[in-house]
Amino acid sequence: MFKKNKVIKQTALLFAALFMTDLIAEDSKAYINGSIHTFDEKLTVADSILVKEGIIQLVGSQADVLEKANESTKIIDLQGKMMMPSFHDAHAHPIWNGMDFLQCSVFDLLSINAIQERIRDCLEEDHVKTSGWVIGAGLNAGLFPAANPNKSLFDEVSKDIPIYIEMSDGHNALVNTKALELAGINKETKDPFKGIIERDPVTGEPSGTLREPSAMNLVADVLPTETPELRLNGLLYAQSLASSFGITSMIDAAVNEAYLISFRELAERGELNLRVTACIEYGRQHYVQEFSGFEDIYKRRSEFEHARINSNCVKIFIDGVLEGQTGAILEPYLDSGSYGQLYFTQDELNNAIASFDANGTQVMTHAIGDRAVRSVLDAYQHAIETNGISNNKHHISHLQLIHEDDIPRFSELNISANFQAAWALPDEWITEINIPELGIERVNRMYPIRSIHDAGGTIVGGSDWAVTTMNPLIAIETAVTRQDPSNRVEGTLNEKERMDLTEMLKAYTINAAEVMHQGDLTGSIEVGKFADLIILERNLYEIPLMEVGEVRVIETVLEGTTVFRID
Repeated sequence: MFKKNKVIKQTALLFAALFMTDLIAEDSKAYINGSIHTFDEKLTVADSILVKEGIIQLVGSQADVLEKANESTKIIDLQGKMMMPSFHDAHAHPIWNGMDFLQCSVFDLLSINAIQERIRDCLEEDHVKTSGWVIGAGLNAGLFPAANPNKSLFDEVSKDIPIYIEMSDGHNALVNTKALELAGINKETKDPFKGIIERDPVTGEPSGTLREPSAMNLVADVLPTETPELRLNGLLYAQSLASSFGITSMIDAAVNEAYLISFRELAERGELNLRVTACIEYGRQHYVQEFSGFEDIYKRRSEFEHARINSNCVKIFIDGVLEGQTGAILEPYLDSGSYGQLYFTQDELNNAIASFDANGTQVMTHAIGDRAVRSVLDAYQHAIETNGISNNKHHISHLQLIHEDDIPRFSELNISANFQAAWALPDEWITEINIPELGIERVNRMYPIRSIHDAGGTIVGGSDWAVTTMNPLIAIETAVTRQDPSNRVEGTLNEKERMDLTEMLKAYTINAAEVMHQGDLTGSIEVGKFADLIILERNLYEIPLMEVGEVRVIETVLEGTTVFRID
């Protein structure tokens, strides 16, 4: 998880389930009279398709489809609307962040007063009265100089109830004085491994900001225990949101055993309306997975396999984030001279990735800074040199900074570039944090999506929800304009990196499906593939690019079954 909050009206979509259908699939359906963009190799556009038992039987003309239909076939007139393959989110945190929205969520709040008022409201909620803690997420670090808020923000709300709120990047948290006391954090407490306890520059007392999981966990370890019910409800919330955005497949980019159990339980109940690639978190810096328990759960990963669950994936965090200066960079931060931090030595990373690769396990990596990107590319290269070429479909997420020398290596090493394109705009994270700490030259090289694509690399799309909105169309609009879809901030970030609309749609359909090892099953509208489909209220190719993010998905179909519809 990384950077900033771009959640746009997501809380309102908590009620998306109101639009859910009975989830009954007809044996045969004919979708006719549409603008059906298949995203097959030839980018074929058809007007009709025939679906039987959840599988696409025919793609072609209305006449051909109707000829193959029978008296039991349900005929659906698209009335010229655009149909395309459903979306695949190659980086999200459905359980982790689903729980956040059921607790004290401050996502999308852009003033200190609004944040404080929300927390005051939380004090009156049952879950706080029961647990004795305010627990939440979504604090916008871009509101504070150097992304360094002070505990006084929360102390003004309550000095008696402990408060723990993660920042929207997932790599930092702010707590109040009471929480520090309960965790035993004081002036004498040393920074943990690869973590930072921010301190008052005069007194040395903890200021309330905790950076990276080893520091955050000093408080997180004394929080009330997550319940299975909370995890399951969080997953259901995220799944409902995903369906409303046309998403039928998702990579959960950091899971533990409890999360795997939740996925499996929902699948066995027949209620999992997502295909999930669940990547087990590996490393000493743990967000959800205890390091001591990794080997056991990794050995037992096949226990959680299901037709809709792939658990043969590992997630490795290579560095931190640029805010807080824990992202690993090749040239130093301007104000501190620091180069950030890598979580592994090169030998450690080489050995780990080579071992997973040899076992046939997919590796997904978090890398923000250009030094981290180079380190993990070197490790993937080592794996190839050690094991030979594999088809494990390794990929790197985030990629905020990449040295120009490393851009061709994505294609050369067959490593997919998993971008969170909704971040590629000049918001306060860029202007208030990144420019002062890195300078304008490096900022103007951020998120080089076009450069990777033009060098032959494969682009896949992911949200990193709830860091940013789960809505793929907002991310796609940002990638093709490099501007703010909400028009809240002005300007363009690195205009030369603008992407083509078709290429970004591919990033969220066939490219992401391939990365999830299901490109032969879904990701395009072709005979023999699952009928994973969406219908849009407007044709994306007939509107201005600045309106793409406003378009609604009016129906989402998973294996021939409608899982979301706006009536």
